[in-house]
Amino acid sequence: MYKAAGIGGKGATVIGVLWAENVISYALIGLRVYTRRYIRGSLGWDDLCLVSVATLMTIFAILVSFSVHRGMGQHFDQLEIPQFADAMLYLLCAQSAVSLAIGMGKVAVAVFLLRIVTAPWHRWFLWFCITSMMVLSAILAISIFAQCTPAESIWNPLLADQKKCHMNLTVVAFIDCTYAAVLDFALAGFPWLALRGLNMKRKERMAICLSLSLGIFAGICGIVRTSTLEALNNSTDYLYATSDSVIWTASEVTTTIVCLTLPALRPLYNKMRGQESSSAGYQQHDDSNYRPGGSYALSSFQTKRGDADTDFNKNGNFANVEAGRTTVKNDSDETILLQGDDKRNIRRVQEVSISYETTNMENKVTSREAV
Repeated sequence: MYKAAGIGGKGATVIGVLWAENVISYALIGLRVYTRRYIRGSLGWDDLCLVSVATLMTIFAILVSFSVHRGMGQHFDQLEIPQFADAMLYLLCAQSAVSLAIGMGKVAVAVFLLRIVTAPWHRWFLWFCITSMMVLSAILAISIFAQCTPAESIWNPLLADQKKCHMNLTVVAFIDCTYAAVLDFALAGFPWLALRGLNMKRKERMAICLSLSLGIFAGICGIVRTSTLEALNNSTDYLYATSDSVIWTASEVTTTIVCLTLPALRPLYNKMRGQESSSAGYQQHDDSNYRPGGSYALSSFQTKRGDADTDFNKNGNFANVEAGRTTVKNDSDETILLQGDDKRNIRRVQEVSISYETTNMENKVTSREAV
């Protein structure tokens, strides 16, 4: 029975960074889930994706911690063969888990945007991102253990003479990491284009676009991580050489979580400032009331000529009635990213303005009373 190598070399730094980023991730996701569940009253698929990412990152951190206690972060000549083999096995399992976490992080961003965008090509683009990223991530996760036969020869140096490799893992990882970095930049810039014509307040649009633009930093982490992949070919000092890559991988996923949680925390921020907000979300119009010329039949209301009154129609929209002019609106201030039980999770808001002559209004009221 051999003795575990203990923490040494870069091991302490690796563990410190991974668990610190896990704490940050869970804190932000916890606030997001609280906001969605208890302030907005509705959770979405993007929330589930984020929880999945956090779970995979925790598995990654646990496996890396086991690997560090058995020698990861230390040079090969400082370890016994059994120590090296065990540390390698835990590290390979961790790499398989984090490859799925990276893919799921991109999926979470895309699903978040699917709740907002309306144009067909926007939705097709996002679904392409989801499918392609998860396929590549799954291929990488499988390739880590399928690259050579027997599989044990990948982590056990004693079986080096029996090792037969069928693929170059560095190439597979390079393709996956490069594509992930490209998607980080693409998804960071996509909201500026996709949300340009959406019916929402400018400050809401800017909040979403700016927070998702933080994905640029995830892309930068991805580029740095890609530059460290050459360490995968360093079979003689693998545990030490891959330490930096592990840190940058965790940082990329954490940055994705940060940029995705910030937009959803605005209602919580408003509540803390005493600015209560409605949880209604976008309201679905009944298109049966649509009339040629872009108008809708409105719910009935009560008013007197000359009064400045406020009524609440059956759709939950406020109607302001002022001496011959009625406006109906549901402001989009509180309606972003929230509640959406239909498959597109975004509901159209229509502002309607009706002007009429006072004389006509009096005639209508008189006729109604006569009936």
